[in-house]
Formats: sequence, C-alpha cells, structure tokens
Amino acid sequence: MNAFVEAITYYISEGTPVHISNFGTFEVRKRAARVSHDVHSREKILVGEQNIPVFRAEKALKLATKQELSDEDMVIETLSNMILEVQHHD
Repeated sequence: MNAFVEAITYYISEGTPVHISNFGTFEVRKRAARVSHDVHSREKILVGEQNIPVFRAEKALKLATKQELSDEDMVIETLSNMILEVQHHD
C-alpha cells in the first residue's frame, strides 16, 4: 500500500494525473488566491494560490457505494476489473 501511495504522490506532484480504471482519478488542481479570516484575531488574511490534491471517483465506484456493497466485495470487483483491463492491453 505504501508503494501505491508513493507512486500516486510522485506522479501527481509531477503534474501527471493518475487514472485507475473503474476506481477514479488522482490529480492536482490550483486553488485560487482568496481572502480568509484568522480564527483567533478575526483579521482578514490573504491566502495565496495553492496546489491541492483531488480525487474524482468513477461511475463504478459511485455505483458500488450506492448499492451498499461490502468493502470486500467492492475491492474484489475493482481489482478484478483492473486485472481484466491489464490483460486486455497485453
């Protein structure tokens, strides 16, 4: 699992979105500069533009959560689809 997270972190930090079929896409988006408030002093502060990591779930994952599949069933189904896609590309 650590290698998986490290790989995603590496690629999105380089600006490359990571797409996992039937699961979703990890990418980095720019958040525009904005005015915020200091919680303690209530002063207005300017928060500069930031890069933020974003995950966008695919339809298969969204449907699986709506159907209330068990976590194990969802993982098995997602991994099976990923394996089939990899075999299809070979």
